[in-house]
Amino acid sequence: SAEVCSLALLSCPQTQRPPDATLHDGFLSRYDGDSRSWQDNYFVLLGDFTLEWFESKEALRKGCEPSGSTALSGYRLVPSLREYAELLGGLCQGLAGNSPCCSPVADPPGRFLLFLFHPFRKHLCLCANSAGSQRAWESALGDGIRCHSTELQRRDPLEAEAFLEAVRFYRQERGRYGAEDLLLGLEPEILTNVLMEDLLPTLRSRVLPAIGGARSRRTQLWLQFLQEAYSLVLGQISSDLKAFQREKEKLRIQLEKKIRPDLDQMLTLKDQIASNLQAVVRSPAESCCGQGVEPHLDCALEELMRPISSGAEEVRSLFAQRVDEMVGIVGSAPGAVLQRELLTLGRISWKPELMRPCYEKADLYKESLHGLKERFGFCGVTSLVLGAQNLMQQLMQNAAYTFQQLSEQHLSQAMKYDQVTQMLGKVKDRVLKKFDYDSSSARKQFAQEWLVRIFLPFLLKHLESRCKLELPKYESYVFADFSGIINVENIYEEMVLAVLLQAVSRGKELCSPGTTRLIDGERFFAVCTGRNIPA
Repeated sequence: SAEVCSLALLSCPQTQRPPDATLHDGFLSRYDGDSRSWQDNYFVLLGDFTLEWFESKEALRKGCEPSGSTALSGYRLVPSLREYAELLGGLCQGLAGNSPCCSPVADPPGRFLLFLFHPFRKHLCLCANSAGSQRAWESALGDGIRCHSTELQRRDPLEAEAFLEAVRFYRQERGRYGAEDLLLGLEPEILTNVLMEDLLPTLRSRVLPAIGGARSRRTQLWLQFLQEAYSLVLGQISSDLKAFQREKEKLRIQLEKKIRPDLDQMLTLKDQIASNLQAVVRSPAESCCGQGVEPHLDCALEELMRPISSGAEEVRSLFAQRVDEMVGIVGSAPGAVLQRELLTLGRISWKPELMRPCYEKADLYKESLHGLKERFGFCGVTSLVLGAQNLMQQLMQNAAYTFQQLSEQHLSQAMKYDQVTQMLGKVKDRVLKKFDYDSSSARKQFAQEWLVRIFLPFLLKHLESRCKLELPKYESYVFADFSGIINVENIYEEMVLAVLLQAVSRGKELCSPGTTRLIDGERFFAVCTGRNIPA
């Protein structure tokens, strides 16, 4: 409707990467595992979210090759030595010997530590020289990890969805449901993560027993082995994907020619198969959803809405504050100054130190939803956090872009300073109203999507023995010419998804403004795990 259109923010044109060539740079101490010593290096975070380090700032200035570099996709920024040691212990589980693992780093030069952890790639143990430097690097690295890890999802939603669905089906064929945190990075990295997941049990059983020496040395050798294996697999997959890109367009055209003439017949056949599957799938799916999922939907919905709503409110406050500051700076020469300030406003969403208070709200998911892993096998909290931060960034981008467009439209009508400030105030109020409308819709959609991503794998796993094993009986319904297009398992999942969406829609009604009753993370964990806590 016209009313809705007038309330919606303008969508900011997608910017894949921030405009700066260098996002952040400075000195950090880096731990070298071979020499077990700390070395001072000059680090640079580039606009493509690659982290490079040099022997010195002078080496960078002279154009020397970096001492090392890594893309940040798939990494996890760990803020404490204790948490890093726990992650390292899990990765090295199965090493011979019962002695406790020694500290993963020796004699840190300070207390302002940062750790970049990846299960299969080189770890970086870093130390800043001050709390301010540590905080600045945390913001920059966290932003780089988020942007690089979710680049595929933000680049082309349709192609990304098709690729990720194919990966999900591959894992489900092997009995593994839910793959959220494995699906971070670009296509080659995601496929490498999945293949390493397949290989890891074999590598543990065959390689770990053969590693000798002191425990610290065995740990180092095991990590180096994983890194080499990952690098080999990634290189091969990258090469294969590059070769496949040349064939992909040809295959797409062939598939389109095959589908177009018989599309109506295909859709009719799909509906017939779905109708026959109803008797097998509908009742068990509704029973499983009613008993295993619906009792937890309200709690999950509330816990999903709380951090994203707090983050959106923080984005709103930051935007309003920056606009107010801009109005104060414009002064008596509004033309050039206003254009400069509007450009600055448009870059806020790419300033991690400014957006950090917003992004930190998403970190609440790490605690409030930890009960989901035990009860539902959900291992996608990192993806959830990054997705919430992406939404916050998009809301800020759209608000700033809408303010820029509306201000430029009205600027020619305001010549005096008081007219300019009055005009900017009206534009700000209008944008904030648009923001409230968009934010409300986006938050509800975000929560609904994540409810599906949390609970659909759980349903599919529990229905596997009751329903999925019946699917081969229906493969004969598919004509030979349509066998590569109509997939019975897809039809089955659509039916299970429809049951879940009905339940989610009923739950969403409880989340209207003014009626949501928030509960704390401890109570949500108790609900998920079936444990009793005091009322």
